[in-house]
Amino acid sequence: MLRFAEIPGENFLWWLDLLATTLSFFGSLWMIIHCMRAPSPKSLTLKLIAAIGWADFLYSVSNLLSNFEIEDTLEVVESFDLCELEAILRQVSYVLSIFFSTCVAIASYFSACPRRKFNKTLFFSVSILIGLVIAFAYIKIM
Repeated sequence: MLRFAEIPGENFLWWLDLLATTLSFFGSLWMIIHCMRAPSPKSLTLKLIAAIGWADFLYSVSNLLSNFEIEDTLEVVESFDLCELEAILRQVSYVLSIFFSTCVAIASYFSACPRRKFNKTLFFSVSILIGLVIAFAYIKIM
């Protein structure tokens, strides 16, 4: 059975981590929902900010998973390791956050340079594809 993994003697830090993770979870959901509800010609930067929101959402889910532990009495869960899922989500969210933040910086730079031609749709599609390839290649290497 899943239960909260409360560490004796470290209640304050555990509750503080749970509070910060919950705020991060709802904050990233709010960011994703508001980016998706924007008027239909969405800008490249808005799409990249939504991608950063998804990465933060994955990170907050992995933090929430670290607050649970699995009891030994469940035989169904023996083949599934919750710790591995948490580690994969955490690493993927790290890589995607850094990657999409870099993409926002690059897109902002090219938007400020009016002389250069910049295909925003192609840049967004390629950046999403490269980010996912990097994240899953990182998982395979681990």
